Amino acid sequence: MADVTFIWDLVKEAMAIVGKSLEYKSTRKNLESAVRDLSPRLEKIEQAMRQMDLPTEHIEKLKEKLAENKEALGKHKIRWWSCVLAPYSQTKLDEGLTSLERLISVETQILMLQHLTDILSILSSQGHRPLGGPTNSAHDTYNAGTTQIFKDHLDDGHSQFTVGLNGDSMKGLKRKLLHGEEQVLNLYGLPGSGKTTKARKLCLDLQVKGKFKSNVIFETLGSQIQGNELICKLQDQLSKYGENAVLLVLDDVWPHSENMVDKLRLRSSESRILVTSRAQIRTVKARFPMDLLCKEDAEKLLRHFVRSSDIDFDEPERRKILLQIVDGCEGLPLAIEFIGGKLRGKDIEAFQKVQLEWSRGDSILDSHTELLGHLQNTLNLLVDESIMECFMDLGLFPEDHKVPITALIDMWIELYELNESRGIDAIIFIKELVAMNLAAGIKIRRIVGMDVDNYYNNDFLMQHDLYRELAIRISEQEPVEKRRRLIIDMSNDPPKGWPQQQQSLAASILSISTDKMVAPGWCNNIQAPDAVVLILNLNTAEYTLPEFIKEMGGLKVLIVTNCGFCTSDLRNLELLSSLLSLKRIRLQQVSIPSLCDLKNVQKLSLHMCQVKNAFENTSIDFSKAMPKLEDLSIEYCKDLVKLPTGLFNIVALKSLTVSNCHQFIGLPEDIEKLENLKTLRISYCANIEEMPESITKLKSLSLLDISFCVSLKKLSEEISKLQSLTKLYVTGCPVRALPDSVMGFEKLESVICDEYAFSFWEVIKLRFSGLNIKVATMDISLNWLS
Repeated sequence: MADVTFIWDLVKEAMAIVGKSLEYKSTRKNLESAVRDLSPRLEKIEQAMRQMDLPTEHIEKLKEKLAENKEALGKHKIRWWSCVLAPYSQTKLDEGLTSLERLISVETQILMLQHLTDILSILSSQGHRPLGGPTNSAHDTYNAGTTQIFKDHLDDGHSQFTVGLNGDSMKGLKRKLLHGEEQVLNLYGLPGSGKTTKARKLCLDLQVKGKFKSNVIFETLGSQIQGNELICKLQDQLSKYGENAVLLVLDDVWPHSENMVDKLRLRSSESRILVTSRAQIRTVKARFPMDLLCKEDAEKLLRHFVRSSDIDFDEPERRKILLQIVDGCEGLPLAIEFIGGKLRGKDIEAFQKVQLEWSRGDSILDSHTELLGHLQNTLNLLVDESIMECFMDLGLFPEDHKVPITALIDMWIELYELNESRGIDAIIFIKELVAMNLAAGIKIRRIVGMDVDNYYNNDFLMQHDLYRELAIRISEQEPVEKRRRLIIDMSNDPPKGWPQQQQSLAASILSISTDKMVAPGWCNNIQAPDAVVLILNLNTAEYTLPEFIKEMGGLKVLIVTNCGFCTSDLRNLELLSSLLSLKRIRLQQVSIPSLCDLKNVQKLSLHMCQVKNAFENTSIDFSKAMPKLEDLSIEYCKDLVKLPTGLFNIVALKSLTVSNCHQFIGLPEDIEKLENLKTLRISYCANIEEMPESITKLKSLSLLDISFCVSLKKLSEEISKLQSLTKLYVTGCPVRALPDSVMGFEKLESVICDEYAFSFWEVIKLRFSGLNIKVATMDISLNWLS
């Protein structure tokens, strides 16, 4: 019998030949090379398969494809007199090379894996135990059963066809499994994203089987597994392998079963445990996200599930219909399987109907109530009520929009009565959402070490489109007048069940999206006296606050975000003066014409706004307009030159942030009046050359951040007078020497600086034994909250 690995090596060589051909520019030359080099290898593969009495129909199909391409090479030979036909011939040769690649890289791999699995199963049933397997006869039976699991999986018509599992994520997971030091690995992702399929495919990988032989245990846990019975069973099975390397796959592990992993003991350092889960297992260091499908792979998968022989989806118009359906599935294999099953065997009109519904803005969740129910039931089992509420709140923001962490903190503190101090409880909820894959954490920029200060102004969440749709659908399961969250898109028709006359609504959260094509004023019927949060998502050059806002007596949080490319002129701000409960305002990418009285506002956040008119061309005294202001944050405001008149008379102010405002010239001497100021962040402001000496009179200041003020070359000579200062961040400041007074600090605990300045501060440690000095490093990545 021929060596089974010999066939697979030949297949891999064939794949490499075609893959290499696709990388070069000259299509004709590459196709000639592929035809020439593939022919002898196919002969060898066919000969080996005949010796093993395996079917060779697929090899015959490959040989026919080679013959077709050889004929095409002769037919589409370009001469000087037929050069006008070059584009046509190029296209035909490209098609031949691409179809050959698809046949080699997809169908041949699947077929060969199936043959290999059949052979391994036969060998196992005949008592041929691979090297390194356990000698216990009972365990030989168990391993035969485990191998049979993979065979059944490959023979199943739905699971046999796989796409998108050989990318960088798979390579990284495999590399860690074979060569990494961590014994436990975690593959996590959305339900229905293909984690189980990927784990099974990994178990069938030849290199993985070469390391673990037949010592593979695949156990599915699910939501119902609890207690120690399974742990004892698995530990007993593991012990029978002795010192041999074992691969234990724990599939579909839910949060309440996470502790199982810590209780299992592996005898061999080469053994591994692979855990698949819907949420990250944060006690495991090696974690790998399950990627959703790219458009190309999603199309392949949908074609597989549709299985239509009567519709030519390569015809341009029909493929356009198919691709729009693919887009609606958002790369989630579960959604593709749902829609593919519904359309299987249907005529083109059924596809056009789905395309038409989705082009109008309908979602796959509209037409697939069973998919909606499946995902909703999964959420109900996976998260508690408080996390579910926070999950649905993400649907209040526009699609593909980065949701500011600080906006969520402001909302949740007021909605759910969370810990007011720095929004600690809100951050816990956010981390749970990220861990459950219900959102992805994104940081634009962060200096390592500053996260302990709970500074999240540059941090955002993004939600997968399908999960955003799910959050909205769950919110809309109640009648309009009873909904807790009322989500209104004014560019579309009124929602189903929208009141035709003025009616009081029970919503505590109101989200309104509008663009320049605003529909008729059907939102004038809104009465939301109990609303706590109002979110306005704009995509228009100007926007006038609607009159009904002045009737929202219970409003505590206002978030206005312009999602367009240009700044939006915000008008009618004086309406806010009547809202005595309003405590928190966040404005993003809007132009503020003037200030108004906001007597009870405690926090004001201005992000990418135009503030010059409101701050400089006004006679309003800031301290009288907002006497209770405690937190002012001004970031990425390009026209900010100086802070508004009267700001430094606000005794209540505790935190002041000015960041990435490159025209800002600096702080005035009046800053000494802020006797309760605890946090001062003046960062990424290129024009600031010095800090006022009066800053040393801020007796309550505990944190000073002057990072990346690149023109600031020295610290105040009397800086040690900041007797409450515990944290000082000076990264990116060209300070070449420290004033002698730094030895006079009494409470300084932490300094973050550049590498060149580290030696300056090291000397200070002789005076302060508990001083922690860190060299700054920038951290920009996804899933930062994990």
